[in-house]
Amino acid sequence: MIRTLFGIFSTIHEVGNHIAKISNNNLKKMEIKTLLILITILFVYSLIGGAIMMALEQAKEETASTDIITTLSTFLTDHSSCMTSSELSTLLTEVKDAYDSGVMSVIGNTSAATQWDFGNSIFFVVTAITTIGYGNQTPATKGGQAFIVIFALIGIPVTGLIIAGLAEKIKKLNSYFTNKKIPCLNKYAKTEKGFKYFLLYFTTICLLILIPSAIISAIEDWAYGEAIYYTVITFTTIGFGDFVVGITTEGGTKIVYKILVIIWIFTGLAWVGALIGECTETAKAFTEKKEKKQVKIGSDVDDTYEDVNTKVNSLKTKQKYCPR
Repeated sequence: MIRTLFGIFSTIHEVGNHIAKISNNNLKKMEIKTLLILITILFVYSLIGGAIMMALEQAKEETASTDIITTLSTFLTDHSSCMTSSELSTLLTEVKDAYDSGVMSVIGNTSAATQWDFGNSIFFVVTAITTIGYGNQTPATKGGQAFIVIFALIGIPVTGLIIAGLAEKIKKLNSYFTNKKIPCLNKYAKTEKGFKYFLLYFTTICLLILIPSAIISAIEDWAYGEAIYYTVITFTTIGFGDFVVGITTEGGTKIVYKILVIIWIFTGLAWVGALIGECTETAKAFTEKKEKKQVKIGSDVDDTYEDVNTKVNSLKTKQKYCPR
């Protein structure tokens, strides 16, 4: 057991050193090949993590589901004269709604889809390593809790590196677009720059927020505002967990749907990273320009002061040697 723990921490240490070496090699010059290799590694890593979480958690969930179904069946048999299955179902739905609102600590609805199938398990580990952590799904076994801690310690730095690399590529695309000249606006430099930035961010918001939110709203049967809310909460990694995609989706389409959502989330996180990077660079450039201006003003004042002193001294010298 001790050897195993030492092996795990040794692996984490080696991975951390490798990531540090990559980071120190100037992230801005990350090659496409390196980025694709990292994405492939993370993809395989997520598949393995999802499979392990499914193996650790699904059996316990199935046992709990069987137990509660048996309990409800017995309850209905014993109280068939005073309660129907429809009335009990209504009661349990209300209990679940109250629990979701944080009022109660029990869930009475057993008809929900399994949380620990392969699709949900992959989605869980991805939300963990992206630090979104919705909180609607948590490991209940000691093995699952221990595993996700180790998994996250390795996965979070790798994910951060990938998102930073993607963000850098997005910034380059943005720069390429904003540096393109618009013939009809050549005479109006400020107008051209403002128009290009407006067009760039409006298009990006449409492609990453407005259109995906409409699709999610239709699939999940949410209000459009709720889908927008979910999108922003996800992209900012706040991850409240009150809205999570794919809970009601079942079958093979769930895995495909969640993989598409994962790709969309990574793209959105990279875009937010690029936006933060651009804002930081703009603020830094503005600060440096302001500091240079202040230094120049100070230098001009010093020069003026020296000129005045020189002239005063010159006049004093003339007065000293000139007869009255």
